[in-house]
Amino acid sequence: MKAAKSDKENLDEPHILNFAIDRDSHTALHQQISLQLEHMITKHEIQPGQTIEDEVSLANRLKISRPTVRRAFQDLAAKGLLSRRRGVGTRVSPTPVQRQVKLSSLNDDLIRAGHTTRTEVLRYEVRFADDDISEKLGCEVGSEIVFFERLRWLDNSRFALMHNYVPSDIAPSLTDLARDGFYQCLAQSGVQLQSGYQQVGAKNATEYEVKMLHVNPAAALVTTKRTAYDETGRIIEYASHCYDAAQYAITMPLVTA
Repeated sequence: MKAAKSDKENLDEPHILNFAIDRDSHTALHQQISLQLEHMITKHEIQPGQTIEDEVSLANRLKISRPTVRRAFQDLAAKGLLSRRRGVGTRVSPTPVQRQVKLSSLNDDLIRAGHTTRTEVLRYEVRFADDDISEKLGCEVGSEIVFFERLRWLDNSRFALMHNYVPSDIAPSLTDLARDGFYQCLAQSGVQLQSGYQQVGAKNATEYEVKMLHVNPAAALVTTKRTAYDETGRIIEYASHCYDAAQYAITMPLVTA
């Protein structure tokens, strides 16, 4: 007689995703996958911590491309519903939390609020995407991308340290970036923002961040990680920013269940 599997073993056994796709639907294939999987997670049809089948398995069963499945998983990971680790697989997040913030230019928002801003471009580098960045931008490993680091000033105070990774074909020039906000540069190039996901967190400042932001050692910082898409569904930006928590707060709408 075989012993029953432990809860841990059950969670480690990949859950097969039993849903179908409609190729005649106006809803994109990756959205059909993400919507059905999100429903299963939020309705607790799949328990927190459960491993789900991998991209290759699901793509082969549904007869769709692996990038389509990857986009669906990335969207849910950005919402906090899935956690993904290389060599470990994809799991349902233990405590799924969804928070919505406005997809807009912080620089423009600050100016509209009556503040003065300026930006220093600290680094501007053309790079080849490694495994991590290719995953975040949805591009091939080795693709040409542009990384830039900026220091944003709010009135007369150092306010934010910002890092962006952008496909090279839509990246603004160093001159334009030093003069205008990043989203303004994109708009001037005809790139239209459509949607995005943002994770908000907190951390203590590192030695480098203390030096750049002129904050106290181990000061509290607000952190954001953002993935933005254009109207075609292409990822146009992965951003990782940190802000002086003494100057910055995020307000989010709340609704009843």
